[in-house]
Amino acid sequence: MNIVDRQINYDRRGKKKVVLFFPTPAYGHYRIELGLAIAVVAAPLEGKFDLRLVDERVTPNYEQAVLNNLDDAVCVGISSITGYQIKRGIAMARLVRAMDPEVPIVWGGYHPSLFPEQCCQSQACDVVCVGQGDVTFPEIVESLAAGKPPEGVAGSVYWTGSGVVSNPPRPLANINDVLPAPYHLLDVNRAIALNQSQNHERIHTIEFHSSQGCPGKCGYCADAQLYQRHWTGLDAERVVKEVSQIVKTYNLDQVNFSDANFFANQKRVQAICEGFIREGLGIRWVASARPDTFHRFKPEVLELIRKSGCKRIIVGAESAAGPVLELINKGATAEDHLKTARVCRDYGIGGTFTFITGFPHPPGTPPQETTEDLLNFIEKIKQISPDIRTKIFVFTPYPGTPLYDLAIKYGMPEPGSLEEWADYNPATLKESVWVGPEERRLIEKVNGFYYPFAYPDSNMQMKLGDGGLKKIPYHVLHSLALARTRHHFYNLPFEWMLFKTFKKQTFEPIA
Repeated sequence: MNIVDRQINYDRRGKKKVVLFFPTPAYGHYRIELGLAIAVVAAPLEGKFDLRLVDERVTPNYEQAVLNNLDDAVCVGISSITGYQIKRGIAMARLVRAMDPEVPIVWGGYHPSLFPEQCCQSQACDVVCVGQGDVTFPEIVESLAAGKPPEGVAGSVYWTGSGVVSNPPRPLANINDVLPAPYHLLDVNRAIALNQSQNHERIHTIEFHSSQGCPGKCGYCADAQLYQRHWTGLDAERVVKEVSQIVKTYNLDQVNFSDANFFANQKRVQAICEGFIREGLGIRWVASARPDTFHRFKPEVLELIRKSGCKRIIVGAESAAGPVLELINKGATAEDHLKTARVCRDYGIGGTFTFITGFPHPPGTPPQETTEDLLNFIEKIKQISPDIRTKIFVFTPYPGTPLYDLAIKYGMPEPGSLEEWADYNPATLKESVWVGPEERRLIEKVNGFYYPFAYPDSNMQMKLGDGGLKKIPYHVLHSLALARTRHHFYNLPFEWMLFKTFKKQTFEPIA
């Protein structure tokens, strides 16, 4: 069907349902994180419309859960980041079009916010909700329910037969003005059960979003583009209250904060930790931290972080090379990484340090930092504490960032449509023109096997110290992995192939 033949009908008077679809975010098998994005935009509509939230990973018969509600639908909303989630969103949009071509399809999330006009050129998208959706999306719905397109709705872009219309942008709202996420609209218990059955989780864990944006200037991060380096956090009292509620409602053992930078405000962190202790929650929690700020926290605050149940911090270290850290505008140094690792060790807080290899560089020139360089630095971190986990990712240029523009300059082909972006999948590692197949295989081996076994954390050490026969394979693989990492020799990795073959039956999760 040609774009001019689109049969969209923006007059949705008399319709009562709003269907929101959260596609699978990544190719392959990953832990399920709740689709809070669709829950937050649904919150202001509760009580006004019949809300149907569908998560491809969680909702049984998810296709029918969407299609069976089209007859009375004001619209279908789809949330997406760049990559595989677009592919799955397009697949659902095509089913919706085939069933009822008149139902408006509204996209929101990181990617549509960066390319709203391009998205609306696709047959899979009629309207884009740009940026924060908690106000814009309800206004789009109200406009459609009143029988008209979202004309004049700030922060929206929409298709018409005569062209794409872009409304003025909507100013950023304070996150404290956003309604609490309606967890009850999501199938939380099923998500927990699936993580336990599919991902070997032994505890009840879900996500909570307590802040938005980040004051950092990292050249690879889309947050700076969407939030203009502006950070706002929920008041500490509200965080404590809402976390306490979901802990009690879902019998949680752990809460994962999905913030880009949970530790941006030390006073707020202190108040949250004091609140958790005061309420006697007795939970574990995980959050992301910048390496240049966390080690500068006051000792008394670090002690509160530990005492309140902080199990682990996620540290985006990215690189240990000065020129690369300068290129990506990280605002941190290799010494900051080591200092943060020592703080984690000294206060009994787990750490996961993530690194990126394959940053763009001019054709025909060597990289400023190789994967081997990263592995040498990772060994320094592991020597500080084996309880610190590490993971290397292949650089994926995200649109709207300075490093994306640099990648295009240095030869990366640029997708030109929503459909082409659907094949731009970070999980497959196929996008990087600066990391070859051999290096990718090395990254897979060290992430998933060699470093966890060579430098066993406390959980692995318990297995190694077990008195039964079960410890034998762990001891053998530990010895082999340690020898490999010390000599940087990963050819003929028979033990790695054995592990991949039998890990589900023989070995418990190691990361």
